[in-house]
Amino acid sequence: MFANVPELAARQGPPVIVLHPGDAAARGLKDGDHARVHNDRGEYRATVRISDGVRPGVVEGRKGYWPKHLPDRANPNATVAERDADMGGGAVYHDNRVEVSAVR
Repeated sequence: MFANVPELAARQGPPVIVLHPGDAAARGLKDGDHARVHNDRGEYRATVRISDGVRPGVVEGRKGYWPKHLPDRANPNATVAERDADMGGGAVYHDNRVEVSAVR
């Protein structure tokens, strides 16, 4: 949220995604690897963390990173549909279908 504040950006670290161990293994990903998160709308890059606290088939990606401060100038918003949610007319960024692949 306040990723433009240098002290907070340093504490937050680079963008991270969290994958279930089975999903990571199926993609040849290990903890600390770099991954491409993508769909037909766009993509962004993140560091992989592996945890059984995430359900199989789910990717946890954190918001708050400003694209202009990232090397690829993209964050999870790059993969979000530009439409309003059916409930309340808010953003749809909490539910998004993506694929994850290794960056080699």
